[in-house]
Amino acid sequence: MYTLRIKHAAIFLLLFGCSSNEQANSSINIVTTEFGEISLDSFINNYNDFLRFTGVEDNLNFRAGLLNSEIDRLYLLHHADISGFRNRPYISQKLKSVRLQTLLNEFYLREIDSPFEVSIEDTREAFRRTKVQIHARHLYSPTIEGAEELKRKLNRGKSFNELAAEIFQDPQLAGNGGDLGFFTFNEMDPAFEEVAYALKDGEISNPVKTQNGFSIIQVIERVYEPIITEYDYQVHREDIEIILRQRMLKDEVKEYTSTIHSQLSLEISSDDLELLFSMFADIISNSVSQDSDLRNIHIDTATFSWNFDEILQALKATTENQRMQVQSPDDLYMMLSGLCVRKELFKRIENANWRNDQDVEQTINEAENRRVIRLLIDQINNDLDNPEDLNESRSAYFAFIKILRSEAEASIDRDLLKSFIL
Repeated sequence: MYTLRIKHAAIFLLLFGCSSNEQANSSINIVTTEFGEISLDSFINNYNDFLRFTGVEDNLNFRAGLLNSEIDRLYLLHHADISGFRNRPYISQKLKSVRLQTLLNEFYLREIDSPFEVSIEDTREAFRRTKVQIHARHLYSPTIEGAEELKRKLNRGKSFNELAAEIFQDPQLAGNGGDLGFFTFNEMDPAFEEVAYALKDGEISNPVKTQNGFSIIQVIERVYEPIITEYDYQVHREDIEIILRQRMLKDEVKEYTSTIHSQLSLEISSDDLELLFSMFADIISNSVSQDSDLRNIHIDTATFSWNFDEILQALKATTENQRMQVQSPDDLYMMLSGLCVRKELFKRIENANWRNDQDVEQTINEAENRRVIRLLIDQINNDLDNPEDLNESRSAYFAFIKILRSEAEASIDRDLLKSFIL
């Protein structure tokens, strides 16, 4: 069975309290507070998601547990509103990123015309993988040339342990021969997973292109769950189909964005690119003088142009992790290409006939609310002496919720909770 790994102790709150099905309209409320309600329809939808996802049987304890977590979600969002938490500059920037990413997701879903039909064979194969734990190790290179050289060294007799010690900065991977431990379906990059499940125990793959580079994989062993039932498959079939459709969408997105990149015909001179790369750290840290030669740098595309100030603004919108990937002028060019494609996508979004739909705004609001709750919980944990201590994290979370509950009362229709029919 594939599992979810959750760092903190928000229980069902982050998983099931934010379903897109909350758009359902209902005049019947199962919970009423002075700052919000939970409709019976939305709760039933979320509860059905919970039962389907976990495979457990409906009972009153699960109903009450999920309802309490959804009430807590109302308290947390109300606290974020009245305390000014949402308006803090750091939080506002995070929510802006969420809004933009949600709009991009909507664009892909609405504009990329693909049926995304998942075959029964693919679903059953994915389900079988959930019943197999793969133990593997790998060697990694950011380039195909580096990966091919690693494979040649393996063929000449070098060991995984020797090569891992040379290439990995992570001390654990460097010290254990690139051992990744056990994993199962949907816990690794899809391309990595596909090859790993196809290998025999002990077999070593050719270089495999993943999202972050190239890996050479060796399967050490695999452990099978002994009992596979048709009932178990039917319980998890829909979840597996969703995962497979998401993978298909990612492939379509890559092709779509590649087409946009080709159409843009991005142009930046090699001298400008070299100069931009040489000053990249200063650019990000605001250490560029007003009379710098950088001011003459510009980018031209088929639909728009950027001067240096616009390039600077785009680069500063990237994450620290993205910037760390820029190790050469070619890496910087790829980053700039991605930023230009993103700008073109948002131009298309603004012109889309669905842009101001109420459903889209609802989806954006829900995405922002999910992030607000995560950031609130992060703040609670950041105040702890040991944020990684799960028990301490849970205690702090529940102590915070207890305070919020004491400040406002929630009216629960317990007869509805007991009597509604799925």
